[in-house]
Amino acid sequence: MKNYLYLLLCLLFLSACERPVQSTYYIVRHGEKVDDSSDPALSAAGQERAETLKKLLADKKISAVYSTKYIRTTSTAKPLADAMQLSIQNYDPRNQKPFVEELKKIEGKNILVVGHSNTIRHIANGLYEKDTLTKDLPETDFDNLYIVKRQSAPKKKLKFEAKTYGKETH
Repeated sequence: MKNYLYLLLCLLFLSACERPVQSTYYIVRHGEKVDDSSDPALSAAGQERAETLKKLLADKKISAVYSTKYIRTTSTAKPLADAMQLSIQNYDPRNQKPFVEELKKIEGKNILVVGHSNTIRHIANGLYEKDTLTKDLPETDFDNLYIVKRQSAPKKKLKFEAKTYGKETH
């Protein structure tokens, strides 16, 4: 009986201990586009960048992929989504605040978000809860990768990292 009581106390203690729950968000701009029309496809360089992104994130256990409905963003997200057997979930780039609040509710998952030169800073800043990125990306910049890590329990912790991937642009 003593052993059972001891075991029960150990289980209660372990269940009371909160384990860290972390979500990681990978935020990128779409790849290079063929032209400046309103909804262009990716150029060969953009398609190569999308494949590079897939290879880079293939082992990150991505569980959701978000993109705007534009051809260039969905085409950037598609190789990874296909490799992970995930559907691409669309969000409205003109309504980012509610989108960021929904992303914040996701716990313990790794997420890819593909956006635009004038939207990804708002998403990254919203998830990080600080204005780390102070201006939109230049129109010729496609190689940025922003990583935001959010730990909710037992204590809230936020981490921001800016990297580049693929061929350098500017």
